[in-house]
Amino acid sequence: MYLDIYYDTICPWCLIGKKRLEQALESRAHVSLKLRWKPFLLNPNMGPNGMDRQTYLEHKFGGPGRAKRVYDVIAKTGQDNGIDFQFDRIKYTPNSVNSHCLVTFAEQFDLDQQMVDRLFRAFFMEGENIGDINCLTRLAQEVGLDDKAFLTFIKNEDTRETVLQSDREARELGVHGVPAFVARDHYVISGAQDPKILGKFIDTAING
Repeated sequence: MYLDIYYDTICPWCLIGKKRLEQALESRAHVSLKLRWKPFLLNPNMGPNGMDRQTYLEHKFGGPGRAKRVYDVIAKTGQDNGIDFQFDRIKYTPNSVNSHCLVTFAEQFDLDQQMVDRLFRAFFMEGENIGDINCLTRLAQEVGLDDKAFLTFIKNEDTRETVLQSDREARELGVHGVPAFVARDHYVISGAQDPKILGKFIDTAING
């Protein structure tokens, strides 16, 4: 069974959701499940070069105080799930389309799971600008991908259209926030749910 995960590479709740899904699957080793990472753009109107992180947060949350309160909660939730977010290292909020293109490229070589992990770590723990092509090329090499082939791939307009089409499909499904998990094309659950809830969701989809 396929489990589609709509996500954004710059979404901290998506990393938390990934961690909780892994916990749910630990007790379901017998389940044959193929994860498919589906692009969703938290900031579909973000300029191609991204923007300063502090400016982004202040615009998104209505001021630095509110942004801090929101991210304090995320940091605590991350710690509770074994994730050591390093938000202070992030100086730049990128346009995430390029990073989604990299995961799409990696999927051709069954390295999409590794690529998602590496992108999350690069952004949330290392503060890398994962919208930058040079950064993405280096990360591609780190997981064993051909950097020159990736550069050719990302220059193709069809590649970017694939990412944008996935975002549109998510919204047509009623997904307006991520992570969102979709099984058998019609079982949908949104949010970084507790592992027990995700486990029940998977069981229902399998037996449905």
